[in-house]
Amino acid sequence: MVAYLDRIGVAPGPPDVALLSRIVRAHVATIPFENLDPFTGTEPPVERAGIVAKLVHGRRGGWCFEHNRLLHDVLGDLGYRVTPLVGRVRLGLPDGAPPTMRTHRLTLIEITATAGDTGGTFVADVGFGGTVPSEPLRLVSGTAQPTAHAEHRFRTDGAGTWTQQRRGGGEWLTQYTFDLTPVPDIDYAMGSWYLTHHPGSHFRTGLVAAYSGADRRATLAGTRYTLRRTDGRTEERELTTSAEVIRVLEAEFGIDTSGVAGLEQRIRTAHLG
Repeated sequence: MVAYLDRIGVAPGPPDVALLSRIVRAHVATIPFENLDPFTGTEPPVERAGIVAKLVHGRRGGWCFEHNRLLHDVLGDLGYRVTPLVGRVRLGLPDGAPPTMRTHRLTLIEITATAGDTGGTFVADVGFGGTVPSEPLRLVSGTAQPTAHAEHRFRTDGAGTWTQQRRGGGEWLTQYTFDLTPVPDIDYAMGSWYLTHHPGSHFRTGLVAAYSGADRRATLAGTRYTLRRTDGRTEERELTTSAEVIRVLEAEFGIDTSGVAGLEQRIRTAHLG
């Protein structure tokens, strides 16, 4: 826990709403989302020790199974009441499209109100790539909740299914659906294995990276690097060599690629061939 808090630059404190918000903001600004392991055919860690070694001590990032396992465990250590959840990603799909698999990890946090803290029930998700909510969101239906990067809201069908949405281009875009049933670790291990090995998994076929700083969001999709500032300015550039892609991963996302075997060749094969 101490090493994690040092990594993101947050001091420990009582398990209240303010500390939760500081942790989530600092996490998404410090530890990048990236898929270098499945992209290069390496099995990502699913157990706590392996995730800590990679994301905290190894100057790497990861995907939802790693980010949200790490956050869940640290919040529990700090005294928060946490419940591991799983969702179905719906981003980019039309209404009425068939159900997707339950392959997105997130965390429910319940905070008791005190004299100095409002408390409440929140969802924290630090592993949703370039459109990650950069604040914990109160689990209430229909209320728009602003963050530095976008507005988010939840909706519920009244029968146990919740939908997380982000406002983009003037409309509400569904990111994922979920319910509040606690999920055992084995289900996450299965989801991680599936997305690592299934030939149709986009985490195998294309390189992605993202982080959300206080005033900017950076994403890398294949060889397209995009920097979106919260004041509305956007910069985009196409990277033309594998060496340039690796330099951006290192310099812009803070990822130590030195231990990722075969990365340069994989970039050439997948994106520059």
